[in-house]
Amino acid sequence: MAAPQRRYKATLPTEPAWPLQKDASERSQDHSLRRKAAGRLRRFAMLVVVPVLLMLGGVYLHTVAAGLDARAADLDVRLDRAREEGERLEVRVAELSGAGRIRVLASEKLGMHEPKSATMKVYVDRAEDGTNDGAPQKGGRPRQR
Repeated sequence: MAAPQRRYKATLPTEPAWPLQKDASERSQDHSLRRKAAGRLRRFAMLVVVPVLLMLGGVYLHTVAAGLDARAADLDVRLDRAREEGERLEVRVAELSGAGRIRVLASEKLGMHEPKSATMKVYVDRAEDGTNDGAPQKGGRPRQR
């Protein structure tokens, strides 16, 4: 069995096998350069990136607000149309429920007529006032309990 051959990192016998440790002054310079670079990056972010993000956020908010304004205007138009339709329907109900129209329809379609004979007797002294507002009736005597 053959023994494995070791290979060293040094290519020439005069070079050290492992790299030498850096001096403390070189390490402190390297560290201070890294700190300066990090500070520059932080300043760049604060002066450029943050304002750009804030402007983009403002543009987004204005876009959303414009869309909501358009939707609100559309809903106002729909509300006005619904109110006009309601008023038109109230007028139509008033026209259709008029006493003159109902009397004509009752006489033509149902064969009803106005009472004109003496067979129908009206008791005026005990009549009710015909209102339905929950107030005491004004006509006649109070009911016996």
